Amino acid sequence: MIARPALAYGAVSAICLALHNAVMIGGDWLGWPYLGSILVSFSLSAVTGYVLHSLATFGEPVTLYRFIRYAAAMTANIPLVFIAIWIWHDLAGLPMIWASPIATICMITVNFLLSRWAIRPQSTRMI
Repeated sequence: MIARPALAYGAVSAICLALHNAVMIGGDWLGWPYLGSILVSFSLSAVTGYVLHSLATFGEPVTLYRFIRYAAAMTANIPLVFIAIWIWHDLAGLPMIWASPIATICMITVNFLLSRWAIRPQSTRMI
């Protein structure tokens, strides 16, 4: 991966991670169930992440078809983050302010691979 896309991916990811963690921590503070917070986070992060990754990270046009692919790929996050939150919050006993960021770190590689697959038009391009 060349430097500009890597930096752009990091910046966009940081925005989405901050948004996700704000929703998860805020939802916990408000007493929302995990699934409710995860679905709100998904909705906000999917739109934000798709537009920013398309334009900044991969330099590809924003299209409805690619957004649908991206949103479909990102749905893999819903059960994965639910399990990660359950492990870190419920099993390990960490407060959400720690559990959510740790679970998020666990998801970085999965998100990169799914984003690249959904947005890049050719799956054979090198990273």
